[in-house]
Amino acid sequence: MTTIQINEKTKIGKTILNMLKELARLEKDDSIKFLDETEYLLSSKANKEVLLNGIKQIKEGKKGKTINPSELWK
Repeated sequence: MTTIQINEKTKIGKTILNMLKELARLEKDDSIKFLDETEYLLSSKANKEVLLNGIKQIKEGKKGKTINPSELWK
């Protein structure tokens, strides 16, 4: 799956989002899905672990570590 970020505050962003929402409504086959960032971050076990670990580090005032992106998808 590819993630595309669209700035919904711009004119073209609003137009694109409205077009995609209409297409998703018409297609009814789940070819277009809208996920909020939290839903995406919690969508896999690895993502959830990284997110919760990051939150824990922030609460404890610890500096984070560098994570290789390829490690996120295991």
